Amino acid sequence: MTKRYSQLEKTSDVALKERSNEQEEQKFPEDFVNQIICGNAVDAMKQIPDESVDLVITSPPYNLKNSTGNGMKDGRGGKWANAALQKGYTHHNDAMPHNEYVQWQRDCLTEMFRIIPEHGAIFYNHKWRVQAGLLQDRQDIVGGFPIRQIIIWRRKGGLNFNAGYFLPTYEVIYLIAKPQFKLVPKANAYGDIWEFTQEMRNNHPAPFPTKLIDRIVSSTDAKLILDPFMGSGTTAISALNFKRDYIGIDISPDYCDIAEKRIAEYKSQTKLL
Repeated sequence: MTKRYSQLEKTSDVALKERSNEQEEQKFPEDFVNQIICGNAVDAMKQIPDESVDLVITSPPYNLKNSTGNGMKDGRGGKWANAALQKGYTHHNDAMPHNEYVQWQRDCLTEMFRIIPEHGAIFYNHKWRVQAGLLQDRQDIVGGFPIRQIIIWRRKGGLNFNAGYFLPTYEVIYLIAKPQFKLVPKANAYGDIWEFTQEMRNNHPAPFPTKLIDRIVSSTDAKLILDPFMGSGTTAISALNFKRDYIGIDISPDYCDIAEKRIAEYKSQTKLL
């Protein structure tokens, strides 16, 4: 069952507040492990003890709707049905002032880094872009964290409605690792350029491909995996694929419900098999 978290983002709407419970403190691990927590990512992570999560895999909102270009403004801002990305997320408008967005993401990474042990790691997926002629390579977000490697996720397919530039086809995964983190044997053979097709049949506007998460999970021996921007639950599904435990956090009750349903369906199908 989803844990409805009480310390909500100021931008959340009345419906989200109505669905939250009044409990201020959650207990670890019983209120976290194999649960979907509906609430603010930073506030929820603050209730997780130090070095309690083996692995973090996440892709935060990219703040795309503050774009200086036209791709997110002309109604053709995504390849999903009805240009879902152009509409933003259900409980996050994806249009924060850049400095506020950077600080928010650094706060998130600070909490992620605190809760992983010396053998832990964070796989932090983001997107580079050019805004007003300046490159946003996300160093203002990840700078100061121990980046072990950059992995390029090459997305098969894509659409481009702007004749001024070539079709964007990649995103960047920052591997932020503590000193004792190691891959399982032979996992390094994958290399650092991964090609996976975007998921199209998903009610979330920007879902991770399950196969991409499967590669990360199967490349580690992590027992407990956190996604603080769980969305439709893909990281949880991948954790279950490899018999690992998960923690999911998302601000949107809609996405929390979608994740719950996907997890329930997965467990039902597994029992049948």
